[in-house]
Amino acid sequence: MIDGVPATAWEQGLEELFLRIGHRFPRIEPRQRMRDYVRGLLGPVGRKNSWQLAEFASHSTPDGLQHLLAKSR
Repeated sequence: MIDGVPATAWEQGLEELFLRIGHRFPRIEPRQRMRDYVRGLLGPVGRKNSWQLAEFASHSTPDGLQHLLAKSR
């Protein structure tokens, strides 16, 4: 439970968000990175930097997340 709201409700809300904004990412790779980034920001990551967020998302390096933030259109 997160602040009185069941975790399943949070998960469902995130899925609805991803469906609403997913069309803005025409390629699957940026869409997956966006999902990983948002989940990392909302997840139990101690420090919200690229290395920790990439590690939380099981990425080998933070390069993909950094590209998403810095260079994606």
